[in-house]
Amino acid sequence: MKKTIYILFILFQVYAFGQYENKVGINTDKPTRKLDVNGNLKITTLTDKTSDPTYTDVLITDANGNVDKVPISLIKNQISQSAVEVKRLFYTSATPDANKQLSCGRFKFSFRPGIAAPNKNLDIMVSLVDAPATPITVFYLLFRKWGDYNLKYYKSNGKDFNASNYTTPQLLCPQLDINSFGEFYITYPGEENFYRVNFLGRPNYVSGGNTYNSYTITCEKF
Repeated sequence: MKKTIYILFILFQVYAFGQYENKVGINTDKPTRKLDVNGNLKITTLTDKTSDPTYTDVLITDANGNVDKVPISLIKNQISQSAVEVKRLFYTSATPDANKQLSCGRFKFSFRPGIAAPNKNLDIMVSLVDAPATPITVFYLLFRKWGDYNLKYYKSNGKDFNASNYTTPQLLCPQLDINSFGEFYITYPGEENFYRVNFLGRPNYVSGGNTYNSYTITCEKF
């Protein structure tokens, strides 16, 4: 009787923990991976590693239940690329503040005091949020409206960015007058989205003999 029970126990073990070509299976005698579990998985205790920078991946499964990993950064980029954004930057100052930047998708936009012609007051700038994996050229189309003139095409051009210069703002449009309006259409290489960005500077109020202007940047990512 004891021998019969022992044999049955061995057979149960073989069924429950099947080994097949150096693979281990639980509830399967033909595992397809190193560990193949035919059943549910329960883990009683998990540790929150949200703030631990050494945890850089998350687990994913396919339709067959195969478990693998992908980098967290890749998931974040995929979510960011597919998300629609509408953002605005607004401030009032006697002069443009180059440190005030609007982040939208992969870009940062800002004003700075005019360099080529300071009396024109505004230069429009662009930089990147993240370093590109390889050098890229960002292409854009610009329309401008100034004074009583209608909105007119100004230029279509590109800006080159790489891992060394991506945080340095580059000039999109110089010499935008106060009460002028700049409208941009800009894209990031390899990304499905495009961006429409508007720049406007206008007088707001006078105090102590100084004119304080309102500076507005809006961005829509589609």
